[in-house]
This record gives sequence, C-alpha cells and structure tokens, in this order.
Amino acid sequence: MVKFLSVFFIIITFNTAFSQNIIKTHAISLTDSIKYNADFKHYDYVNPNAPKGGTFRRALYGTYDSFNMFALKGVSMNGLGYIYDTLLTSSSDEAGTYYGLLAESIEYPDDYSWVIFNLRKNAYWHDGKPITSEDVVFSFNEITKVSPYYRNYYALIEKAEAVNKYRVKFIFKKGEKSRELPLIAGQLTIIPKHYWQTRDLSKATLEIPLGSGAYKITDYTAGKSVTLKRVPNYWGKDIPVNKGMDNFDTIIFEYFRDQTVAFEAFKAGQFDLISEGSGKRWYRGYTGKYFDLGYIKKEEIPFRNGQGMRGIFMNTAKYPLNNINVRKALNYAYDYEWINKNLYFGNNKRCDSFFSNSPLSSGVVPSSEVQKIIKQVKPNADKELLTSPFYFPKNQGDATNRANLVEAVKLLQQAGYKNINGKMVDKNGKPLVLEIGLTSKSLENELVIFQKALERIGVELKILFLDNSQYAQKVRNKDFMLIYAGMKQSESPGNEQRSMWGSYAALENGTRNYASVRDESVDKLIDMIIQAPNRKDLVLYTQALDRILLFGWYVIPSGFSDKYRLAYWDKFEKPDITPYYSLSISSWWINTEKEEKINKMVIK
Repeated sequence: MVKFLSVFFIIITFNTAFSQNIIKTHAISLTDSIKYNADFKHYDYVNPNAPKGGTFRRALYGTYDSFNMFALKGVSMNGLGYIYDTLLTSSSDEAGTYYGLLAESIEYPDDYSWVIFNLRKNAYWHDGKPITSEDVVFSFNEITKVSPYYRNYYALIEKAEAVNKYRVKFIFKKGEKSRELPLIAGQLTIIPKHYWQTRDLSKATLEIPLGSGAYKITDYTAGKSVTLKRVPNYWGKDIPVNKGMDNFDTIIFEYFRDQTVAFEAFKAGQFDLISEGSGKRWYRGYTGKYFDLGYIKKEEIPFRNGQGMRGIFMNTAKYPLNNINVRKALNYAYDYEWINKNLYFGNNKRCDSFFSNSPLSSGVVPSSEVQKIIKQVKPNADKELLTSPFYFPKNQGDATNRANLVEAVKLLQQAGYKNINGKMVDKNGKPLVLEIGLTSKSLENELVIFQKALERIGVELKILFLDNSQYAQKVRNKDFMLIYAGMKQSESPGNEQRSMWGSYAALENGTRNYASVRDESVDKLIDMIIQAPNRKDLVLYTQALDRILLFGWYVIPSGFSDKYRLAYWDKFEKPDITPYYSLSISSWWINTEKEEKINKMVIK
C-alpha cells in the first residue's frame, strides 16, 4: 500500500519583514510523493529477518591502484560505497526519493535556499569516534577541492557550516530555487575529518581508509582482489533503511582484465554471480556440468530503469569531430542492425535517446510544449530541430549497409573530404584517421565490424588496447577522439547534467562531458531542469534537452538489454519482492547449507 508524504510544517518568523515555511521531514522526493511514512520499519522489498552469514564473491573488471575514490590520479577500487555512509540514501521501489541515513531528519524552507541535516547521535566511525557536523563540513570542503567532478556537481552549494555538533547546514547560492538541491547535498559521501586531515585526499593510496558503513576492507591484493567484512556492531544496522540489508558476512571482489576470462572463472566456481551483457554468450555459453546439475541458476528479470545513452561518444574538441557532418557520417557507417543480429542474437534494443527507455525521452517528434521550450532557449532554431522526425540511421541488417555508406560519403564530402586512391582526405591531403581506446577485448568484435565499414569508404579506425591507468588518464584529460561509454540517467535528472553536457564541464578535466558539448541552449535547459518547480515541467525540460542533444550527433548509439541476465551459484535466497528500480542484491542472503554443499562439490 502506497503511503504519501508525511512531513511536519513549522513556521519560523525572522526579524525581517517576511516569514518562511520550514519543512521538517524524514525524506525528500522529487516526484511529489513519498511511499514510506516517518515511522516505517523497513522497505517492502526486504526480509527484515534475513539471516547473516556466508561469503559473496563477485567479479570486477580491470584493475585498481587506490582506495581513494576522490583523487584524480590512480584507478580507485569499485565498491568503496560499502565502507562509507551518506546523509541520505535512496529506496529501490521509488524514483527520486531519498530517506535519512546519517541524517535522522531534514529541514528546508519552501524557497529551497538552504537545508539542515540533523545527524543521528548514535552514528560513529569504525574506530568508535562519533560522526559529527564537523565531519560533514570537512567532507564537503575537501571533496570539492580535490575533485573536478564533485566540484561541478555541488557547484550550487555556497557553503556548509556546523550549526552545532549534530546539526549541519548547507546554504545554496543566491537566486537558485531548485527542489533538487537538498537532495544533492544529502548525497554527499561523508569522510572522517580526524583521519583525512593528516592525509592528502588528492593522492591515490592503498592505505585502507577509515569508514562508517556496513563493511570495512580487511585484506587485499593490489590490483587483483579486495576482501570486505561486515561490521558486526555497525551503528546503522537496525535503522529502517538498512533493516534486512547487508546480509553477507564477507564480500570478495576479484578483478579480471577480460570478460571472457571472468566468465570461465565463474563457471569454474571462482565467484558467485555474473550479469551477462552478451546475448550470444548468454544463449550459447551458459552450459556445462554445473548447469546440468542445477548448481548454477539462470534468470532473466525485466529491466524497468531508464537506460540513458550507451555507445561511442565523439569528442568534438578533437579535429575532425568538431564537424557535425563527420559525426553524422560515422553514424551512417555504423551498422547497428547487423551487430545486434549477429553478436546479440537480436535481443538488444537500440538507445534512441539520451534518456532511453524512459518517459524523459523526447520521442521521434517533440510535443508542442517541448517545441515552445526549444524556441525559448534557442530563438533561431530551425524547422528541422523543432518538428522533423529524428531517427538514428537504420538498415536491413544484411551486412552490406550500402545505402547508408553512400550517405556517409556524401556527408564527408560536405565536410570537405574527397576520396583519393581509396583514402578519404581533407583539403590539405590529410587522411581521415580515427582512434578509439579500450581496456577489454569484449567490444572488439563490435568495433571491428565498424572498422571494416569505415575502410570501405576510405576512413581508418585504429582500435587501441590500453591498460586501466592509461585509459583512466586519457578519459580524465579528455585526451581521446572516440570513447565507448555509458551515460546512465536517473528518473529525476538534475544537477548531474552539468557534468555531462554543460559548457563548463567541457573545459574541465575529470568531468563526464565526454563529447565536449558547448551549447548555450543546453546550458539554459540544464538550469531549467535544476530549477523545475514540478515533475511535469522537469519532464518537458528534459525532453527538450534530449532533442537538442540528439541533433548534435554527439554519439553513435549501441544497444541495451531490457532484462537483467543473471547467472548465479545456487547458494542465495531472495525476498519475495524484487523492487522496481533495482535488483537490490544487498537484500539477498546466503543459505549456508547450500553454500557448504557447493563448496564440497566444486574444487576452487
């Protein structure tokens, strides 16, 4: 049963000639409703009596050389969120709703000019010291100082200040009236001041950091594995947002440089669960003795989340990708239908929007309301942008792609290129040569198909295999032409859009504006999204942003599966309810009898 927003309103009158409505609540929602009341005991999708115990082994890809997730240098370990708490945490059966984690309650005025978090007085670090407002202020100041991404993400926060030991206030920049700002502040990862004030947060380190979360790192082999142990006396184990969660005694992350190697390791019993992205491998590779005996289970679960955009991002700061006709030509040369049919068994859906699989997508033709918004931010918008249907190039999937390649040649000619001796060259006789860097061979087959198509029209594509450190540095410094990446989106987009598409982010290293988008109309729409007064306007502004980004031809989209494809060793138990927006694996638990039986059967 859905329960709606439960808040308490108090009026504070200032000495000035006005008053504000101050909202005090246990949760924040961007969708105008909150499912769980202030007195809720646990989420609906957990088993509050789930037993604790067992070991969960999971694969990660690549490598790592740091336990510092904020430093620009180095490659940080994935999964550091297990050891840190945030002020708020999201539920998995609601969109854009966050509940108190470190914060027991939240206060903010109806003009969203500031927010106060009242911290839980029983929250403490793993060394027993209390978590206080000084830690929150320190976290905000230090993280935004060393990380361009977080500096950009928290750009609308003027300052954080400690009101008292357990009460911290974030003041937002004057004139900003965004409903999202209190939530953004609440997403801040809190780090211990007494630990980090004697260390350099800007540097990579393999010193095991002090945390406050349900787990702590107890062992590691640099670049290869990390072991986390559940903290038995974790301060937050019984609060409502954590009840029934974090049930594994031990979590082990094993790093693999190649997904094919990882898959074979999974079948051999070296780790417990795998999420499969390759349709071909899913339908042909998941066979063998342990599947036949029932020790490994396969499951497909409908995927309801928005998919954002996934594919080859083109860095417009690099010649010749600054030319829109070149970017369009590359889209025409990419034979998605053939790739999907032969590599993914036709089971993937193509990303057709920067907000794919979501109501936030602008669709083929924008509504009249979206057209008005586009005119508002882009007065000189042409008719094509406003009303023409938008499709990424399609073909019959017959491997010839002839018509699209002919169109690609025409577009390159419009960009000033001509074919001489089988090579597409510019007016200075310079051949058109592109580069894309990868860290894994899992995408090689897909890119080789693209590479061969480009060869047919005189364009060379170099596929470079890099180690993780080289790749990370190139991405941070935007020192690349093409990059294969995914840009996930939430159901309630907001301030993070600045890092993805904002002009400021195009000029700063460490942001996610991989395409180096610099467009005044995009900047205006991002501001409108952030300050949207209600859900309806948020959707319309986002659809307008999507439409303008699509017409920029910044990405060659690939596809996604609309199902989670999971395979796992049959040692897990799950709650009866799978939440709408997540698998919520943290709510699973291990059947220790099954685990023991598997351990005896499988030679590790």
